[in-house]
Amino acid sequence: MRTGHHTVTHTGRTAGLVALLLTAALALSSCADDTPEATDTVAQQEAQRYRANTDEQERINKANAALPGRPGGIVDIEGTSGSLTAEAASRYEFGGSTTTVNFSETGEDQAFQRLCAGEIDLVDSSRPISRAEWDACRAVGLDVVQFQVAADAVVLAIKSETDVGGDCLTTAQVQDIFRAGSPITDWSQLGLDEVRLETGGPNMDNNAFGFFGRYVLDAPEPSLTNLRSDYQAFESDNGTRDWVVGGIRDHLLADRFADRARKRALLNEQLETWWQVLKDAQAEVRAARAEVQKGIRDKRPPADRARDQQRLADAIVARDAARVKKNQIATQREEALRLYNLALGSKRLVDDIRGNLAFFRFSYYELYEDQLRPFEITLPSGERNCIFPSQRTIVSGEYPLARQLLVTTTTRSLQRREVTDFLKFYVNASDELAADARLVALPANIIALQNRWLDGETPVILVSPDEEVTTQQPEDEPEVKPAR
Repeated sequence: MRTGHHTVTHTGRTAGLVALLLTAALALSSCADDTPEATDTVAQQEAQRYRANTDEQERINKANAALPGRPGGIVDIEGTSGSLTAEAASRYEFGGSTTTVNFSETGEDQAFQRLCAGEIDLVDSSRPISRAEWDACRAVGLDVVQFQVAADAVVLAIKSETDVGGDCLTTAQVQDIFRAGSPITDWSQLGLDEVRLETGGPNMDNNAFGFFGRYVLDAPEPSLTNLRSDYQAFESDNGTRDWVVGGIRDHLLADRFADRARKRALLNEQLETWWQVLKDAQAEVRAARAEVQKGIRDKRPPADRARDQQRLADAIVARDAARVKKNQIATQREEALRLYNLALGSKRLVDDIRGNLAFFRFSYYELYEDQLRPFEITLPSGERNCIFPSQRTIVSGEYPLARQLLVTTTTRSLQRREVTDFLKFYVNASDELAADARLVALPANIIALQNRWLDGETPVILVSPDEEVTTQQPEDEPEVKPAR
């Protein structure tokens, strides 16, 4: 059906009543040859069912009509913290909109309750609406639509170019490794190589810590007590990375190894060159001195002997300059060799590190993927088998250690210009907002799809907690999975 400017596709209760009437008619027809008693029984049952559904539909219609009206010029949003919504609302109003956007961090549970009571327009969440919450919305005739604005994930990684005997962990193994009281101290306990296993990661001030605690360890209020006692917490992502790929000092020195190796090689070449320059200058001094002696013996004219003396003087100056330059380069080479040896030792230490495991926010991992080796993650049931962390698998929700940042509304709210205008701004600004917040931005095709929903060009996909929702895309475009 068409609601406002939005085409909504779903199986409504009115369609259900029509289906029941058809079912009743078919049942009566099929029973025409049966006994009168059987025909009467079927007809009575279908009539009772029809009346029950009619009564239910009337109840829903009354409940929907009783929902509170929404004030014009205002969009009310409630939900979780740590999302993009507050910043989106601020930019929307700063851009000159006359609509007031109110955002309150009341928590997801309360926000969904108030949405289904018609008291707010949008829910900001990092989880889809639950079956119970969806039932509450449907009980008052509200159809649910969810938009996605970004995604986030944590990546578990060891040092690049190291191997512990495998590249895939189950979510249960991740929990067992990091949880408080974990007995796992060697990779062999997970069926991999006999390599020492230690864990590390950010401290409680880092957003990745809260994400990991809530969505991986199932801790509502994550703290260090939720992790194993030998977990090493670092103040920065750089500190965690240094611990995974080597000590901070060793890592810094190892990073300089290539430059120091080039400088050492360059100074070796320069020293060799200036040794040859000095040897040539010394040979020229000897030749010039011999020519002076020869001029004296041959009793050359004074002008010729003066030229011989000048040649000797010039040769001596060139020889002395070459000796000074050679000595300078030799001193520089000795210092370069010392620094090179320090960097080489640190590089060897870093290269030998195995077994240190830490988790990082995906946006940080992307910056240093040449230094970090990520684990693929699988669900114990095998439903998602060894999923590699990438922008595509994180945005789609396939990667098990990811979350989608969602904005949930209803088709009733989408009939309000204030809501659609704000959502359109939010969806189109989501890539910049995500980049600023170090989250994973949506690909262009999902942004375009959600814009078509808001413009009424494509039927809105309604949320159904019991079904996997996908959209039909042209053959030359990849399948798009809207927010669940």
